[in-house]
Amino acid sequence: MTEPIADAAVAGTTDITGELGVSDGDHIIGVSFEKVTRAEEVLLALSHLQGEGEIAMHDAVVVVKTAEGKVRIHQTVDPTPGRSALTGSIWGMLAGLLFGGPIFLAAAAAGAGGGALLAKLIDLGLDDKWVKEVGEWLDPGTSALLVLVAAEVRPAVVAELGRYEGTVLYCTFPDAVRQELERALSDPS
Repeated sequence: MTEPIADAAVAGTTDITGELGVSDGDHIIGVSFEKVTRAEEVLLALSHLQGEGEIAMHDAVVVVKTAEGKVRIHQTVDPTPGRSALTGSIWGMLAGLLFGGPIFLAAAAAGAGGGALLAKLIDLGLDDKWVKEVGEWLDPGTSALLVLVAAEVRPAVVAELGRYEGTVLYCTFPDAVRQELERALSDPS
């Protein structure tokens, strides 16, 4: 299995928390799993906990390395230019409806362009380049879940993670929290 990344300088990367503009209360957790489907399962479980207010995820990325060595990345929160352009065009069309006439199409086009530009300028969440590097670090036939979370890891989250076996690859929490996560992931119930 992929070895934990004790220092972010491994494999030519640097500490990405500064690049992300991660605030003092936000932390990054990266966990690898022996199965390609396990990261998706854990993300679903964490999403349920987020709905219950037990965790606040700002971004989550599932990285899978197939048995053939192909890396697949599923970004779950990060706004893409296409999605932002669609949202922008809808807002533009609504503005155009208010003013009517040919302004409708112009407003839709301006909204689409503005939304796409905003998504390019403001990449919220985990650094895309770093996520791709993590994919290269994985062994074939494995997966990883990379999560940007706010504040703290509550006991309910640790208990839920204890249902799965994995390896902490990266963690910006203090060592005591990292050790608690490692303990939970090493002994699935």
